[in-house]
Amino acid sequence: MKPSTPNSPLLLLLAAGLLTAVLFFSLGPGRSDHEGSATPGKARDENAGKTPASISPIPGSHHAPPSIEELKSNPYALDPAPLPLAFGAPPFKRQGNGTIHKTDVMKMLDDLNDEGQETESDLGLLSRAIGSYHRIFHQNPVAGENREVVDALTGNNPHRLVFLDPGHPALSEGNELLDRWGTPFRFHPISGSHMEFSSAGPDGAFGTNDDITLEEPELARESS
Repeated sequence: MKPSTPNSPLLLLLAAGLLTAVLFFSLGPGRSDHEGSATPGKARDENAGKTPASISPIPGSHHAPPSIEELKSNPYALDPAPLPLAFGAPPFKRQGNGTIHKTDVMKMLDDLNDEGQETESDLGLLSRAIGSYHRIFHQNPVAGENREVVDALTGNNPHRLVFLDPGHPALSEGNELLDRWGTPFRFHPISGSHMEFSSAGPDGAFGTNDDITLEEPELARESS
């Protein structure tokens, strides 16, 4: 008697089903993105919207570049940094015309050409006034002509700071600062932070023996 032989078509059908199931689970869409089946490009696209954008500087901060409008209206917008000074508090005093008085220097210069002091003291007062200007603007008035120095000290500067009262009795009609004998002081710039101050003395002529000169040393000035 022959042994029974399994049904061949049934075995083939079962084998085909198993193969289909293996292929489905290995190649099908059942695997999630976090398991690595998603393409790298797709993962980058999905995460791109979740990446926080870089934070821009706050408008008006010293890190933000000035706008075109600001550059047109403010020629000093490219200054490296604003002045770290409280212009609304003493010794500064805002005026109705837009200028700001440096009241301590203005009061000091009230003693210029005072009868109770010597000319050397007058030159010392001028040196201290220029020193105050330098501490704020980090340079002396650009030019050394008497009128130009007076212009800078009476408010013709980037921040309209007034160090010398425009009505000071030592100022001439030509807006020059005069010594006690009526001769304009001489301001001789040696460098951007080094200046020489001179009076022609009683004879009113420079280059004679009675000239009085004070040379301001080029020293590191303390902050104002």
